Amino acid sequence: MSVAARNGSGLPEGVLAAAVLAAEQVSFVLVGSAALWLRGEQITVGDADVVIEPRAVDAGSPREAMAGLAVRPDAVPAVHRLRDLSVATAVTSYGRVDCLLERGRRDWEQLHRGAGYVAVADALVLVASAGDAWALRRRFKK
Repeated sequence: MSVAARNGSGLPEGVLAAAVLAAEQVSFVLVGSAALWLRGEQITVGDADVVIEPRAVDAGSPREAMAGLAVRPDAVPAVHRLRDLSVATAVTSYGRVDCLLERGRRDWEQLHRGAGYVAVADALVLVASAGDAWALRRRFKK
């Protein structure tokens, strides 16, 4: 049975996790396999890779949202640590979310400029262009 069938939404868990974050008003651009899947690529989705807007990290809203969704909220790094981390991961009941914090600090403007909104369930998710998502994947996926 597929992941989409198990969660009952018809969506891969990474895509569903991104929709939940978007519904929580977290400012991010979805990249990685979930973004490519939403752009129509035939790809397996393992998690949600999100590039968090740098100003949102400073305000603490991603940490609050991640802790609220996390299976183990105490495992989500404190706001003051998020400013220095490259990646922060939260395991949620909707799927795993990798917050790519360093990418946000470095690439936010470019990714944001090329991204567009895609409706997922009842949320609008800001999704990187397929070109940007593939470029990041080539650079960082091992």
